[in-house]
Amino acid sequence: MKSKFTLRKKCLEKRKIFFKKKGCECLKLKDIKVIILEIKSKFKISSIGIYYPIKSEISPLKIIEICKNLSIKICLPVICKNTNGLIFSKFDNEMNLTKNEYGIIEPNKIIQIIPDIIFVPMVGFDKTLNRLGYGKGYYDRTISKLRKLKKIFVIGLAYDNQMVRNIPAENHDEKMDIILTDKKIYR
Repeated sequence: MKSKFTLRKKCLEKRKIFFKKKGCECLKLKDIKVIILEIKSKFKISSIGIYYPIKSEISPLKIIEICKNLSIKICLPVICKNTNGLIFSKFDNEMNLTKNEYGIIEPNKIIQIIPDIIFVPMVGFDKTLNRLGYGKGYYDRTISKLRKLKKIFVIGLAYDNQMVRNIPAENHDEKMDIILTDKKIYR
């Protein structure tokens, strides 16, 4: 079994190659809308958490337009240093954003929201919906905490070529409910 460090390095290289070919805007609007409407038909959805893509991450920014049309609030994660987790803050417009020390774009004014759906960036994933992140655990800690507060749906976003045979999951790792790639929806 490969270590997470080795897998992370391999997956990031695969992601960079695919990013150069296709770019970050390769998600199908239809797939995103189908997932959101499917969840919305079963549960009340008032807010969705997305991330602002960095480096070669697949972009969730098309979701903003879908949410506007469905009257769903958008929020972005903000790194909370004292908990090593994330809080989600309402996203109003591009004017109220700033880069943090890691180069990640965050709202500069915090209006905390607990999203009903969270779209999560991934370094790698496997068919059993395990996610490989950057290794800091921000999303795992946050998802674990939020799942104890209410029913949330966590959707991982990746290029299909980021799939590996097996992610060595540990007790603290949080599984995705759905993984959406440029080619397929994994459930």
